[in-house]
Amino acid sequence: METTSIRLPIRNLPEHFDRSRITVVLEEIEMALMDDGGVYGKTFADSFTITVEVPTHQLMDTASCLKGLGLI
Repeated sequence: METTSIRLPIRNLPEHFDRSRITVVLEEIEMALMDDGGVYGKTFADSFTITVEVPTHQLMDTASCLKGLGLI
């Protein structure tokens, strides 16, 4: 299965995300993807970015969900 990685800068997270608790942010994104879009995505973070890895065939559902969260 092919996957697509979406990288989001942590500094651009909307105010409703707590940047000091990045593991909670990752869990919130994964739960929203599954609950709202039916997408099983994996999230990772480093010091500067959050990476969301999703199946390529579910990219449109992912984009819609991330837009709803204010991430894109």
